[in-house]
Amino acid sequence: MEAKDAGLEMTIRLSEQERQICDVLEDVVKYIHEQDTSKARLELRIAGGWVRDKLLGRESHDIDIAIDHMSGYELAQHVNAYLEAHGYPVHSIAKISQNPERSKHLETATTTVLGQGVDFVNLRSETYNSDSRIPQIEFGTPMDDALRRDITINALFYNIHTRTVEDFTGSGINDLRAGVVRTPLDPFTTLTDDPLRVLRVLRFASRFAFAVDPLTANAIRRSEIRRDFEAKISRERVGVEVDKMADGPHPLLAIEMLVSYGLYSTVFKVPAASSESAVTEAMESEALAVELTRNVVAVLANKETIVESALPSSLVDAQARRALMLAAYVYPYHAASVRDKKKTVPAALAVVRDGIKLPIHDAAATVGLHEAAPKISAVAQRCVDGSIDRATLGQQIRETGERWTTAVLFAAAVDMLADGALERVACKYRAYVAKAVDYGVAEAYGYKHIVDGKGVAQILGIKPGPAVKQALGMVMDWQLRNPDGSRQECEAYIADAVSREINK
Repeated sequence: MEAKDAGLEMTIRLSEQERQICDVLEDVVKYIHEQDTSKARLELRIAGGWVRDKLLGRESHDIDIAIDHMSGYELAQHVNAYLEAHGYPVHSIAKISQNPERSKHLETATTTVLGQGVDFVNLRSETYNSDSRIPQIEFGTPMDDALRRDITINALFYNIHTRTVEDFTGSGINDLRAGVVRTPLDPFTTLTDDPLRVLRVLRFASRFAFAVDPLTANAIRRSEIRRDFEAKISRERVGVEVDKMADGPHPLLAIEMLVSYGLYSTVFKVPAASSESAVTEAMESEALAVELTRNVVAVLANKETIVESALPSSLVDAQARRALMLAAYVYPYHAASVRDKKKTVPAALAVVRDGIKLPIHDAAATVGLHEAAPKISAVAQRCVDGSIDRATLGQQIRETGERWTTAVLFAAAVDMLADGALERVACKYRAYVAKAVDYGVAEAYGYKHIVDGKGVAQILGIKPGPAVKQALGMVMDWQLRNPDGSRQECEAYIADAVSREINK
């Protein structure tokens, strides 16, 4: 159907499934009204992101039904009753309780309708006080609900009954057409109420490669907004937004915006318990995050020639891409360290783990990429020079792990910081991957010791401990140097060379 605003027309084309869902919801509303005509007829709208994406010609599977005067759970029950009566599959209804810290300000009901997940929630208005981003909630009108949203392009509705788009802010359609991100109300007030909207503005601007409205941009730069951001926003919520930026279609534009708006150190925050001044001294320029992310994007665009042509089974997937972006984002911290309780840890680990509250495996992966880059670079140069041996290359692949090709791409991106010529860098790392394939060590990370720790301890007559670990390293080195060697030959090597080394 058509959306009209100031002479502009945009079209939403429903899929057959979407049309059937709208028809079911219309029939449910009609049935409810017929049961009690004294009450106002329900009016249902699809809200937010689905409308935006459909108008942009993109498929969306995130259907939120906004209800004017019935609870979401009650409406979902009516929908299930209708589906059951008409022979359609019925699914359980889940209540998503209020959780303001997770931006769930009203109870939501969620279920599956004709194979599509659907959320049911009430239209609402929001009122904020000065010391919290958690609003006071009341049931509201469509206008209230539109104006309380973060940006105008997320404030559009699709009326299920008229099959038209409704733009209560008066700006959403024009902004979508023009490629502009702006707040529905005064941006300073909107961002002060909930400073998390600062990151949401930039995330959506980067996601769609839209411009930020000048008034909104000026508000983002104000020191008061920065202060409120620090005071009101949990690091978990910051991490959610950063993760979506790194995993989005334009991660480079996202980090460029964070740096250009002066938000880098606010977002990628050194934990308060750390010695912030010491970290800052060791930290490199924020611009390095942008430059390295740009290199990562370039390397990923050429991953086929660097990695996949020689190793088609390499794990350069969406997970690898996300890991590369996160590592690039916090690379300015790669040479810094912080005190963590009684030990010193890489600052990048603390920033990812505590500053943006991502899982520890993300923090470890980030530090792993940082630390592996110079090591891989050195070995890659030896591959080019022809001086690399099978054992050295195999041991490095074992140390780096199953996703070593991701580390190779990151090392290439880091090399480009000193040598901006992608083709020269690509040739260097192609040699690394090709040599791994030629030597047959591309899967060395999974090799088992031909003689295990128990066997090594028995041969050497020692108890399990650091010495056995050292011996196992020598065993693997022997295996890599002697790919056709037998267990008996390895045991003889342990009894002779390994025993002499251990007993020095």
